[in-house]
Amino acid sequence: MERYIELKNSIKNFFSKPSAIIGFIIFMIYVIDALLVQFAPWTLGIKNPNVLQENFNNPIPQPPSLKHPLGTIASGIDLLNAIEVAIKVDLYYSLIIVFTVAVIGTIIGLISGYIGGLLDEILMRITDIFFSIPYLLLAIATGFTLGRSFESIAIALIVVWWPLYARYARGQTLSIKRAPFIDASKVAGLSDLKIITKHILPNVLPFIFVQISLDLGAVMVVFSTLSFIGLITNVQTPELGYLTSLGLNYIQMAPWAVIFPAVAIALFALAMTLIGDRLRDMIDPRRGSQ
Repeated sequence: MERYIELKNSIKNFFSKPSAIIGFIIFMIYVIDALLVQFAPWTLGIKNPNVLQENFNNPIPQPPSLKHPLGTIASGIDLLNAIEVAIKVDLYYSLIIVFTVAVIGTIIGLISGYIGGLLDEILMRITDIFFSIPYLLLAIATGFTLGRSFESIAIALIVVWWPLYARYARGQTLSIKRAPFIDASKVAGLSDLKIITKHILPNVLPFIFVQISLDLGAVMVVFSTLSFIGLITNVQTPELGYLTSLGLNYIQMAPWAVIFPAVAIALFALAMTLIGDRLRDMIDPRRGSQ
């Protein structure tokens, strides 16, 4: 009962700021769109959610109209339908990348911070090595090695992004393991694994969730940017960065072809920033009162 009341109060506190409400609404629109595209694409007027639907009867980009609310782009592609499908693709890979790096980095950070000593030194030096790799350079190299695909870009971003969570989890672990209740747990005979999973991890997770919410937007921006610069060769799959690059070819005669995909990317990044800032304020009330 106490946990239910605490959860209810946390949710109420989260939605006490208009910015958090706006961010959450935008995020849910993206999630609902992705679910509809995946399980009920016909409800959005999408025939095939896996490829761009071309219409060579009218291949010249058309401005927004009742039939095409966001207009069309090259080859007569309906921009609204393309963006709806592209949101699913970008959201899917962003979630996969962020949650994978969060799990990997958090586990490494917990072990490194709690055990310390030589193991901590080795793990942190490995983390420093990965930190020093420019992610764009690695993404390009990975693309040419594994193939210029969404999967290879995801792997490249996972490789360079996990150290952030490792450092974050380690810092929080070092702070928490000095708390009196950790010493009491050791005296009570709890194993290191139980102390980490039952006492340290629950105190680290709130900070990790804040970082996840912030990184979801950042990863989508980076992912779409890599696609925009031509690192993806699967041109039949709708993706926001690729749609923006298509529109760039017609920016003078059809500026909407660039504006709307770019706005879709920016809105998601903004939504996750609003959510992340609110979660951070809840964890650190002193920050929210500044």
